[in-house]
Amino acid sequence: MKRVLFLTAIILSLQTVAAQDISYKEYMERVLKDNIALTAKSLDLDIADATAESSKVFNDPTLAVSYTNNEDWSKGLGQGIEVELGKTFTFGVRRERMNMADSERKQAIALLEEYMRNFRAEATIAYLEHLRAGMIHDEAVEVYNGLSEVATNDSIRFIKGDIAESDWLESRMAQGVARNAVLEAEAELCNTAITMGYYMNSLCGAENLRGTGTLEISGQPAPIQEYIDNALERRPDIIVALERADMAKAKARFNKAQRRPELDVNIGATYNISNPDFTTLKAGIAVPLKFSSLNKGARIADETATYQAEIEVSEARLLVETEVMQAYRSFGFISKQAETFSSEMLNDMRKVVENKRKAYELGEIPFLDYLIVQRNENEMRHQYINALFNKAVAWVELQRSTGLDLQYGTKVIKE
Repeated sequence: MKRVLFLTAIILSLQTVAAQDISYKEYMERVLKDNIALTAKSLDLDIADATAESSKVFNDPTLAVSYTNNEDWSKGLGQGIEVELGKTFTFGVRRERMNMADSERKQAIALLEEYMRNFRAEATIAYLEHLRAGMIHDEAVEVYNGLSEVATNDSIRFIKGDIAESDWLESRMAQGVARNAVLEAEAELCNTAITMGYYMNSLCGAENLRGTGTLEISGQPAPIQEYIDNALERRPDIIVALERADMAKAKARFNKAQRRPELDVNIGATYNISNPDFTTLKAGIAVPLKFSSLNKGARIADETATYQAEIEVSEARLLVETEVMQAYRSFGFISKQAETFSSEMLNDMRKVVENKRKAYELGEIPFLDYLIVQRNENEMRHQYINALFNKAVAWVELQRSTGLDLQYGTKVIKE
C-alpha cells in the first residue's frame, strides 16, 4: 500500500512541476495579443484605411502625342507634331466616393468588433472547459487513490485468508476501471489545455497549461430590460447593420453623382513642319450626353438596396432582442439546476462513502455495496461540476448576447 501511494505521489509531484499555472486574465491578455486569427482579422481595418485613403485621388489627366504627314515624305512638307492635354471634370463624384469609403471603413470597424465579441466568448468558454476538465481529473485521481488503497488492503487480507478471492478480484477490477477513468480525464485535460494554447498562438508546452480559476461566478444578473437596452445600443452586429444601411445610402449617392453631366477640357498645340513652319493652338470643351441616365433601372436598384438595408436593421434589432431574452432565461433555468447541489450535500455523500468503506473493511457489507455508493458519489460530483460549468457558460452567453466586454471576465471567473 505504501509503495502504491508513494508512486502516486511521485506522479502527481511530477505533474505539478511540469504544470504551468495561468489565470484567466493572463490567458486572455495573451489571446488578444498573440492569436494569429485575430491578427489576420484586424488587417481588414488596415485594408479599409488604405481604401479610404485611395478614395481621395482626383481624376488623372491624359496626355496625347501624335505625328502627321500630309505630303510626300521626301519633300518634307505637311509634317506635324501634335501634343494634347485633357482632363475630365466630375461634379461630386470624388466627395461621394470618399463618403462611401468612409462608410466601408466604419463597417470594417464594426465587423472587427463583432468578431471580437464572439472571439472573446469562445476563448472564455475554452478556458471554462479546461477548468471543468481539471476538476473532473482531480475527482478521478481521488477516486483512484481510494480504490487503490482498498485493493492493496484486500490483497493483504486475501493472503491472510480474511476475504474471499472474489472480493479481492472485484476491488482490483474496480481499481483498473478507476485507472482508465484517470487516463481519460488526463487526456481531456491535456486536450483542453492544447485548445487554450491554440487561442494563445503557442502550442509549445501547451499540454502543461493549468488554469487557476474556478467555475463559480459572482453576482446576480440585472433586470432583463437593462440587458436588452444595452444590447440594442452596444451590440456590434446592430452597428454593422446600421453601417450597411449608411453604406447603401452612400453608394446610392455615389451612383447618382456618376450620372451627372461631366466636362471634358482639352488644350493642345500642333507644330507644322513646312515652309514656312507654323504652330496651331487649340482648346476645347466636351460635354457627354448621358442619355443612359434616363433609364430608371439603376435608381430603382439603389432605392431598393437602401430599403433592404433598413429592413435588415430592424431584423437585426429583433434578432438581438430574441437572443438576449433566450440567454437570460437559459441562465435563470441553469442557475436553478446548479442550486440543486450544495456543499453540505456533497459532504454528506462523502461521509456515506467513507462509512461504507469502513463497513466493507470490517466485513459488514460486500464490496459491491461500497462500490455502488462510490460510483453514485462520483456521478453526483460530475453532475455538480457540469452544473457549475453550464452556469458559467450560460453567463458567458448572456454577456455575449448583450455585447458586454469579456476581456477580463471578472464576473465570469473568480480567481
